[in-house]
Amino acid sequence: MRPTQVDVARRANVSRALVSLVMRDAPNVSDRSRRKVLKAAEELGYRPNAFARSLASKQVSTIGVLINDVTNPYFGLVYASFAAAAEQAGYDLLVAPGIRSASKEVALVDTLLEHRVAGLALLSPIMATADLRRITGAWPSVIVGSEVSLADVDVVTTDERQAAAAVVEHLTGLGHRDIVHVTGGNNRAARGRATAYRQAMKSVGLDPVEVRGTFTDQGGRDAAGAILALPRRPTAVIAANDLIAVGAIGVFRSSGLRVPEDISVVGYDDSQIASLELVQLTSVRQPVEQFGAEAVEMLTERIAGHQSGSVVQRLATTLVERATTGPALRR
Repeated sequence: MRPTQVDVARRANVSRALVSLVMRDAPNVSDRSRRKVLKAAEELGYRPNAFARSLASKQVSTIGVLINDVTNPYFGLVYASFAAAAEQAGYDLLVAPGIRSASKEVALVDTLLEHRVAGLALLSPIMATADLRRITGAWPSVIVGSEVSLADVDVVTTDERQAAAAVVEHLTGLGHRDIVHVTGGNNRAARGRATAYRQAMKSVGLDPVEVRGTFTDQGGRDAAGAILALPRRPTAVIAANDLIAVGAIGVFRSSGLRVPEDISVVGYDDSQIASLELVQLTSVRQPVEQFGAEAVEMLTERIAGHQSGSVVQRLATTLVERATTGPALRR
């Protein structure tokens, strides 16, 4: 059984009220009494309950975080950035791990709200807009990594048009003209990247060609099979994320194609797998370090009641060139 404040009070031979004051770091406690209580707490292994503290102080210092897909290493980077910024701002985090399920996302967020969080950070949510509107309409919220227009909800995401333009410029500079995009499905982030790809291709006079995928390595493998079956095989593939790119590369190589000599591949996210020695994937690096700082600043301002309306921050990306892109194969 976990020790309580009553147990600490008995060990220190003080009142429970004094223990509560110490645990809340109240200023009107003598150094001698504070040391006595903290020593007793350490001996008993007592840890103050953050939820109980918030009830006592009438202040909630916990942010609920929904992660779209805990199996995707990209979200580990985004979460680490957000967690570091939240700690600096004095907030604890309560995390709900999603698995790319819109209905489960709604249930997870409802659970977060039951725990009396001060605000919500939703990392690339895929739930229906109506559910998002219901949730964010009653709680201070920030959305990270995908763009959605909702009243009084802030967004931190990447500049998809800038990212797509940089990728297409890189590939056309290598002589590629037949460039296929493998999408990430029908979610917001995937739609945004597909739209940006189409715009970038049309801006340089090329016809966009899309193959449907999902934000998984299996989605990449399936898409690669579809690409190999096309009447005219492309010389380059832009994947909607790194997992898709890696899955596709495996199929291309298994079919006898060389990467990048026969077909170039570009990923998106520049996650940990992109820089692995056996992968060396050219990929779009999102400014995840900025994501956390911007999102926490926006959310804490909204929690404090200092923010109204909606702010959308679109941050610039960087294309990291590695070994999976090269000059177009001459036909």
